[in-house]
Parts: sequence; C-alpha cells; structure tokens
Amino acid sequence: MNITEKHDNQINPRRNLVRMAVAAIIGFGLSGQAANAVEGIPENEGAIKIAVADNTGQLFQAYVLGQVLQSVGYEVEYVAAGYYPQVQGLADGDLHMTTSLWSSNMGEGWMNLFETGQVLDAGETHHAGVEAWYANDKALEVCPGLDKNWEVLNNCVEAFATAETFPQGRFLDYPIEWGDSNQKRIAALNLPLVSQPSGSEGALISEINAAEDREEPLIVQFWSPHGIFADVNLTPVPLPAYAEGCNTDPAVGVNPDATYDCDWAPARVWKGAWPGVETNYPLAYRILQNFEVTGPEMAQVMKAVDTLGGEIQEYVDVWVVDNKDHWQGWVDDALANR
Repeated sequence: MNITEKHDNQINPRRNLVRMAVAAIIGFGLSGQAANAVEGIPENEGAIKIAVADNTGQLFQAYVLGQVLQSVGYEVEYVAAGYYPQVQGLADGDLHMTTSLWSSNMGEGWMNLFETGQVLDAGETHHAGVEAWYANDKALEVCPGLDKNWEVLNNCVEAFATAETFPQGRFLDYPIEWGDSNQKRIAALNLPLVSQPSGSEGALISEINAAEDREEPLIVQFWSPHGIFADVNLTPVPLPAYAEGCNTDPAVGVNPDATYDCDWAPARVWKGAWPGVETNYPLAYRILQNFEVTGPEMAQVMKAVDTLGGEIQEYVDVWVVDNKDHWQGWVDDALANR
C-alpha cells in the first residue's frame, strides 16, 4: 500500500481517531528509537537547525531527516528559510542543514560559498530533478505544435492572454522568492508573454487545477518529480537546448545579445551543510550524506498533501515507520564510519 492509498483509508471524518492510532504507532517507533540512542550523541550541546521552505517536497525531506536524527539522540529545530537565503544562512551558521538545492535554480553567490568551503556539499539526494515550461492539453489544442517547437507561441499567444496581460499572453511562473529567470528567458527569446508569479506552491497547483476545470489553456513553470502529474497531463515545451554558459554569456545561445536564451539546465539536486556540522556533529553530518528519498516517494507525498489535502506530518510519520530498514541503513553506515 502506498502513501496515497493510506490517505484514502486514513484521512476521513475519523481523522482524530486515525491521528491517535498513528501517534500510537509512531510513539512505539520512537520509544524503540530512543532505546537505540547512540552513546555520546549529541557530541556537543545545541539543536541541529534544519532549513524548511515553502515547498512540500522539501518539507517532507526535512522532517524525515529530522526524525532520523532525533532517533539517535540529536535535538532538532526546524527553521523557516527562503530558498535563496538558506545557503547564506548555512555559511553564517544560522542554519545547519538543508535537503534540497537545485543546480538549475541557484542563487547569486552560491557557487562561491561552496567553492570556498563556507558551505559543504553533502552529496546528491538521488532523485532526478527537472525544471521546465509545461503546457496543459488545452494549450496544445489551441497552439498546435507547441510540444515540438516553442516558436509557435508567436502564432497563438492571444489564446493565453488575460485582461491584465492582453495582447500578450500570460505565463504562470514560480513564486518570486524562487527566482525571476523566466522574465529574462522570455525577453531573450522575444516572446510576447508576461511572467506572472504565483503566490506559493499551493497557489501554483490551484491555478493549474483551475485551468483544467475551466478547460483553459495554460503555460506554466513547474518541476518534476511532483504528484500533480498523476492528475493533470502537462507536456514540456521544448525551448532552445541548454548549453553551458547560456545563462551568463550572450555569445552562447540563439540570441547573441542576451543571456538566458535557452531551456533550464539539467538539475543536480543536492544537500548542503554548515561546515561546523562536520566538526561539531560528525555523526549527523554522515547521516545527512547518506540521506536519500526517491522521486516516486516524493511524488506520492506531494500528491497526498497538495492534491488530496493531507497533512504532511502524517505522511512523514507513516514513511518513517514503513521505511525503518531503509533509513536505519543511513545510521548504521554513519556509525561504522565514525
């Protein structure tokens, strides 16, 4: 039984009884984990501060990691952090760990912080990440060929226009806190589109679903893995292929006078840490390095939370119980390599 099936069985008018049952299961699991607390952990006083952002997938990963760290004896604190500021927070020591950084959407100065050792690269998360422009089925209907050639947008852009953007088409974008590269991309490709940022991940999903319900065409910035793809058919719009340097060098790409004249770069998704974690909490750092959640697991949770209306902590609790053998391997390896 997967997490979304558990949602169907558990999240119903008897929610409070279910929560009590899950709490009993988790309580049993945590009591067993407490018995497994490692002698000498934590190595130093103070809570390990894990970054949490306005993103269901990242929240899920952060809470799973936190529960695993708690199982061996660490105190954990979850700290709200914007996607871009979190890396500077790691460099400053205000944050200690983060679970989801995307190479295709990096903040200014990030690479310097990693290259100079001010932030540690704790390894990949082992789920492939893709960021792209997507079109719904109605968009493909009113704009034939959009799934093969981005330039056909010039012939049908009014189909995407709204009262606010007419005569230009509306492009539903990421929340502004996640970056503005699509504004540069639209300008570099000379497309008659207006980037309109969504308010949050939840708002972005609501707008995608609303367009489906109203049978309205939509072009949207989105990412995979995500549970939305189980409910809505979204097709990538193939922009000019990414080439190294096209986001920084006008000479690279289809427009010699602009940067960002290309598709999103293939994404490496990795974890980051404050260097002090490796020295002050070495077992925790090794567990972070071992930490991994698969793309299908992420998609299940995001569908359950964002589409079916579940609460993320319930799915974290279920995942931790059901996957104890998996995450115990992270702990065992960390102990063997202390």
